[in-house]
Amino acid sequence: MLNAQKSLVDKEFVFTQQNFDQVVKLINDLSGICLTERKVDMVYSRLARRIRLHGLNDFDSYLAFVSDNQEEQVNFINSLTTNLTHFFRENHHFEYLKNTYFPEMFKNNQRKIRFWSAGCSTGEEPYTLAMLWHKLQDKPKYADFKILATDLDTNVLDSCRQGIYSDDKLKPVGSEYRGFFKHTSVCKPDEKQINPKLQEIIFFKQLNLMDEWPISGPLDLVICRNVLIYFDKPTQKRLVERFTELIRPGGCLMLGHSENLSADKAALKAIGKTIYRKE
Repeated sequence: MLNAQKSLVDKEFVFTQQNFDQVVKLINDLSGICLTERKVDMVYSRLARRIRLHGLNDFDSYLAFVSDNQEEQVNFINSLTTNLTHFFRENHHFEYLKNTYFPEMFKNNQRKIRFWSAGCSTGEEPYTLAMLWHKLQDKPKYADFKILATDLDTNVLDSCRQGIYSDDKLKPVGSEYRGFFKHTSVCKPDEKQINPKLQEIIFFKQLNLMDEWPISGPLDLVICRNVLIYFDKPTQKRLVERFTELIRPGGCLMLGHSENLSADKAALKAIGKTIYRKE
């Protein structure tokens, strides 16, 4: 442990071990996220922007301000969350859905379909699910199909609802799905917008996974990838158990490539890399 008064970084603002510990506690209290010492530079750079924005002089002043200001607490959380995603990320999951799980649902003639993308970031994941489903399904038969997409970061949800992506972001999208995007009047020259029909079936909401969930289930698919890594082991276990309770028998849970199942394994059967089916 470093001296509490010694600056952890040699930059514009003094950032002490005590400051970092305060940040760690506050983000954990507000969101359940656990930050490690490896995140010192990230924490400094992102919160220094907030200090400048508010015209404050140091981290002590900013942290005192955050503690008493609920609006800034939202910005504090947004600043410290990481939104890294892309279309068809961890494609083996989508191959399983395309080749196995979705055809199984079609065969069972299931009429009501509910998916949850938990930690949807900037929207690529739920839009990938929607494109895949629409490519495979007989549309008149499956009218009652909805995707709930949630994230802690309020800023990314605004981007999700717009459904506008740069041409660079669309590189992982195969030719068979490119028809879902077109250049519209609200796009910049190098951007395209997702088909409004897909926007209509996805409901984007802000959700802190530590809070109550406004979701009753049953759900056919919960996809929560690269989210659990931000929580400690007991919290991971509780979250997986809560996901499992909402998933219908035979339903599917997908986690991130670096995440292991941390719950009662009797309730879930591993059928592929980070793919689980409820018994």
